[in-house]
Amino acid sequence: MMEFYDFITLCALFLVYSFLGWIIEVIFTFFVEGKLVNRGFLVGPLVPIWGTGAILITLVLKPDDSIFSLIISSAVIGTILEYIVNYVMEKIFKVRWWDYSQFPFNINGRVCLITSCMFGISGLLVIKVFNPVFLHLFLMINKSVFYILVSVLVLLVCIDFGVSFNIIQKLKFSFDSVHKDYTEEISKRVRNTLMHKSIGFKRLLKAFPNIKFGIKKK
Repeated sequence: MMEFYDFITLCALFLVYSFLGWIIEVIFTFFVEGKLVNRGFLVGPLVPIWGTGAILITLVLKPDDSIFSLIISSAVIGTILEYIVNYVMEKIFKVRWWDYSQFPFNINGRVCLITSCMFGISGLLVIKVFNPVFLHLFLMINKSVFYILVSVLVLLVCIDFGVSFNIIQKLKFSFDSVHKDYTEEISKRVRNTLMHKSIGFKRLLKAFPNIKFGIKKK
């Protein structure tokens, strides 16, 4: 197990776990809704919050920590991360992207016990199972090829972030231009209207079917 992670290796782990997170969410959505949906904010097959969480867990926790400690610590890290991301995204775009209010033991609808448990188990697997495997595979790749490949992929992700951010900004602007109230009924009508405006809007609204528009400042 590597004790030191250089920047490129961390980027590679971020990409791998973001991709795995995307796969998990697509499969979960398929079983729940019976259809394939490109999950996440990005156009590409990545869900950055999974990659970010995995990197934080990798840097903070140690493989020789007890299983109980790894589960609890991972749950705490993941829950805090999800709460912060939900809060920041809401304040920036005035949109609630996901809401766990219908689940028991939730905090302001931003996080809930079920997802915290998932973070705990996922963190344990990251430290004990996946990291050793991925780091071993990385070492098998020619160093120069590995660095170039990861750098190109990171560049593509940065471009994707720019494109996706632009789509979200336009979505927010379009919502602000057509809504007149903050009621649930208005939110539904606005969502149906925007679904037909562009492919980017349609993909984003399908990825977040429970999105709530018109979040007021507090």
